[in-house]
Amino acid sequence: MDRPRDKDLKKGPEVISLRRGGSVISSLASAFGGGLRETRLTALLGYLIALDPEPWMPLFGFPGTATEVMLENCSDEGRSDIEVRTERGTGIIEAKVDSTNPIGQARRYTANWRVLLTQYKPINTGKHVRGTRYLCWHDLAECLQVLTRSQSPATRFLASDLITYLEEHHMISKADSVEVYAREINGEDTLALFLQARIYKCLYEKGSRLPRALYFAPHFGQRIAKKHPGVHVGISYIARIEGIDKTASVKGWKALMRSRRSGFWLRKHEDVIDAVARRTTWDGKEQSVLFLGEPRQVFIPAIRKDDLQAGKGWLSKRFFSFDELYAAWGS
Repeated sequence: MDRPRDKDLKKGPEVISLRRGGSVISSLASAFGGGLRETRLTALLGYLIALDPEPWMPLFGFPGTATEVMLENCSDEGRSDIEVRTERGTGIIEAKVDSTNPIGQARRYTANWRVLLTQYKPINTGKHVRGTRYLCWHDLAECLQVLTRSQSPATRFLASDLITYLEEHHMISKADSVEVYAREINGEDTLALFLQARIYKCLYEKGSRLPRALYFAPHFGQRIAKKHPGVHVGISYIARIEGIDKTASVKGWKALMRSRRSGFWLRKHEDVIDAVARRTTWDGKEQSVLFLGEPRQVFIPAIRKDDLQAGKGWLSKRFFSFDELYAAWGS
């Protein structure tokens, strides 16, 4: 038997892709389902707090040393998300993935301190109930980064995995994120795909910064603007990117729709999904599929192409900051 070379020993095990319902899985939390779930987030967060509570106590404002962490603790008042007990009292963490204010729910639980982990921001921060602290998910990023350098392999892995999961669902910003990805839309099918189905599809480009983009902005062309009174030439709409996947076949295209949305959703939008599939030259070439939030018209009048680049040809620049878009809009 040939002796393995040193460089072969350094390679380690081969990493292959993991998919769920046709979608690539890039984090442990996502392996349990594609959607964003509060229970997954609080389970991972609670486990991390139990593994290494010291960095979390100042962030949450829980005095003392943690002695116990409980997930979904049931009591007469209900079921709290995370309960942290110290030698000086009990802290409750109530989490929401949207901008809901969970103060009413948190008050039902007996606790000395309460943390409301939510995208909601109170207007007057000076009128909080004593012992209550509002945090957004971005506030966890620094603590999670600290834990990625922990001496414990389990802590390092779970902290990194939670960061990936939060980044995938745009709950925290990636360190090298791109704000806006812009592309031309000048066809009836692609217009309907964007406005009705909240999807954009384009040819996959290896090495592109697209996976780091947070928002998508279509640039509407003259042809569709003339046919649709509410559509204006230029960039007027912005939609948050909720997820990005790849597919190289019609079968994979439809599988993504079922996985990311649902079978009922696919049947409802089947006409436009099939129309775009028919107009696509697949030939085994991978296509990037952007799953978007609600399209919102934010630039009136629309930003014209010649304010973004020299000349009126195809949009040559595809990545923008919001400052660049607002500067072009103001011109």
